[in-house]
Amino acid sequence: MKNLGRLLMLAALITGTIMIVLPTAASADARVSTQAPCVSYVGANAYSGSGTSVISDDGNAILTCHLTLVSGTPVSEATRTTFGNCETLELPGGQAEMNCRYSLV
Repeated sequence: MKNLGRLLMLAALITGTIMIVLPTAASADARVSTQAPCVSYVGANAYSGSGTSVISDDGNAILTCHLTLVSGTPVSEATRTTFGNCETLELPGGQAEMNCRYSLV
């Protein structure tokens, strides 16, 4: 069951990242996208929010998101989870931050 949760989190991150980056990469003028929709699933917790996507000239990209817990239980202390190219920092009170680094080439 734990592996299924991780697989679902990875699928959501990949799908969300592709949906965010493709419109940005299609236009040479749109190298920075603000208010990009973001989701993160960590165990039984689901977070949603928005962030900023930045794509460099060499095809490297960074996605930074500020998230709010939409289902699950808030953590009692700061908890960092890394999955693939993304790291999510869950904070007490139902907030989280997610940072992803990836290459488009």
